[in-house]
Amino acid sequence: MGLNSVHSHKHEATAISGSEPDLTFEQVCPLWSKKFRNGLDELDMCILASDSKFCLVGEAWGFTGKQTGFYVAPLIPFVGCWTCIRFGQKFGKVAKKKDPTSRDFEPLISEFLIHWNRKHKTITNRTDSSLQAKKLKVVS
Repeated sequence: MGLNSVHSHKHEATAISGSEPDLTFEQVCPLWSKKFRNGLDELDMCILASDSKFCLVGEAWGFTGKQTGFYVAPLIPFVGCWTCIRFGQKFGKVAKKKDPTSRDFEPLISEFLIHWNRKHKTITNRTDSSLQAKKLKVVS
């Protein structure tokens, strides 16, 4: 599976059910998607390894830290997601390997997208809507 298949990944259940199509990597994490396409540098690896707010999972959550319950563990079940936290840890583990490449992250990105589309798709849709509203205000 190449990086292109990760970017255009669609979960089969969505196609079968006829519901709204699953979000792609570019839609959920546009900045990290671009970084993966262009190649990861040392700073990117450091962020993936140690900064949950700004890593790939953090971008999906809008760089808020909300997935971690705003860093208050008792809040995680109410505002965050333990599975997303574990994905962040898994991305960190891969980033800490000696000389990781974008290909090393592909299976994990695919798994994360499946989880995201099942559990959190509305977060991306709300974020997209608020960005569109801000753009309209700037244009008006």
